[in-house]
Amino acid sequence: MSFDWLAPHYRWMEAVLAGRKMQRCRVAWLDEVRACRNVLVVGEGPGRFLEVAVAQMPDASFVCVDASSAMLERARAAVLGNPRVSFLHASLPEWEPPAAAFDLIVTHFFLDCFPEPVLSQVVARLAAAATPDARWLLADFQIPERGLARLRARGLLALAYRFFRIATALPATELVSPDEALQRHGFRLKSRISANWGLLHSDLWARDAVV
Repeated sequence: MSFDWLAPHYRWMEAVLAGRKMQRCRVAWLDEVRACRNVLVVGEGPGRFLEVAVAQMPDASFVCVDASSAMLERARAAVLGNPRVSFLHASLPEWEPPAAAFDLIVTHFFLDCFPEPVLSQVVARLAAAATPDARWLLADFQIPERGLARLRARGLLALAYRFFRIATALPATELVSPDEALQRHGFRLKSRISANWGLLHSDLWARDAVV
């Protein structure tokens, strides 16, 4: 799986296809996590979340991990080489982060890239890196339960998965919810908002110690 060739085009593609809807989902819960100090951002892409988070969390340090070196370079440029941000070229679930090192995990539009059982392995790796009182920000796609919104989402996601499978060798062919995997590792959903006819959602999860 490689997003390198998409890196120069990702921002304008997102703007054309989704406007600012995806970005609003990324930053929806930033006010709730301002007290966090050690942040792990995985699958960040070109740095749209990181750019805002670094500005709004001046006391936090960040580790940004991505499997695409081209995306990492754009994320680095987005924060102007801020010394509070470290960048790491690595893939999950192979990469093993330091244990219990981060009080905030961020995975925006990333977990949808994995089929089971790989998704559970990725969540387990990241959960092991979270402190007992950690929070987890997650924005991604979803399929509404019923009606035209469900039909619309299924159609759009089928097209998206087909495109990314051809363009990037994406291993996933359909959307798998990470909710059960997060719950197995002690995280509980505190808040969820939906957008774009229910196609998008933005979550704030927390370990039991802070629910």
